[in-house]
Amino acid sequence: MTISASAFPRESSLSPKMCEEAMEWWLEMQEANFDSPAQAAFMAWRSEHPLHELAWEKALALGEQLDSLRTRGDPNLARRALLLPSDEGLSRRRAIKGLALLLVAGTGAWVGRDSEMVSRITADYTTGVGEQKRVALASGLSLELNTRSAIKARMADQRWHLRLLSGEVLIDTALNPAPLINTAQVRVQASSARFTMRQFDNGSTQLAVYRGSLEVIPTQASNRTALQAGQLARFGPLGMLDQRAVQASAPAWTEGMIVANGQPLQAFLDELGRYRHGHLGCDAALANLQVWGTYPLADSDRIINAVAQTLNLDVQRFTRLWVNLRPASANV
Repeated sequence: MTISASAFPRESSLSPKMCEEAMEWWLEMQEANFDSPAQAAFMAWRSEHPLHELAWEKALALGEQLDSLRTRGDPNLARRALLLPSDEGLSRRRAIKGLALLLVAGTGAWVGRDSEMVSRITADYTTGVGEQKRVALASGLSLELNTRSAIKARMADQRWHLRLLSGEVLIDTALNPAPLINTAQVRVQASSARFTMRQFDNGSTQLAVYRGSLEVIPTQASNRTALQAGQLARFGPLGMLDQRAVQASAPAWTEGMIVANGQPLQAFLDELGRYRHGHLGCDAALANLQVWGTYPLADSDRIINAVAQTLNLDVQRFTRLWVNLRPASANV
């Protein structure tokens, strides 16, 4: 039974990723080869999380609006605008991103002029799924954005002010005065440092320092924390949540790699899922299997196959949007 959107009192809890997935499914259904396995995968996605149903209802509503374009002169206008290859017009990835933003906007995320979604649309630098980007803001200040990231950058009072809106960024700075870097949870000052800042969906910010030191102030507290090279810490708006050592000299993703050091399988798949569209998961009984290895991010399907082979698992691919690992004994 379809759940009404009115059953969800907080539509703003819809994430951009959920909306991207909903629009991916909507686009998939426009294809002629949307067969029974694809339909089963789609239904599994809808039932995976209550908010997926809400995202799908929003996608349908937006799809109806797009369909109305077909009655205005060119019946294939909406479809062509969405599916043209990048060298002929709007790419599919960019279309999905734009449509997902429309979905989130429709849920009330644009209520305030300073909302994160408005800020993301007007971000100075962004990356899509699986994309990375390097930016030299000034001599002595460079950024490298990881997948699904957005950041604002401006100069004010002779100082750089950065705000990470989503995703993850590697910042390398040797400027004076020190740039100020914010997220929703922390304010960071770094005069000479190389570090990553990552914004999690659960409302926390992670900082990992590879060179130099940082001064960190939670947004809703006055206490200051100094982080030194070799330290990693996660913060909420009221203070530090946990801290541990960083063993590497640089984040693996900047070298095009993903590393697992005994990570639980589900946690590894969640991390890998940041670099691809759709659902990537495993049967619940497999969630705590340990994963080891260093893998190139350029081909996530090869990583999935390699992990499955090492752990003696089967890979279920219903569509390119739904991939699941299960015990090999489940083969029929």
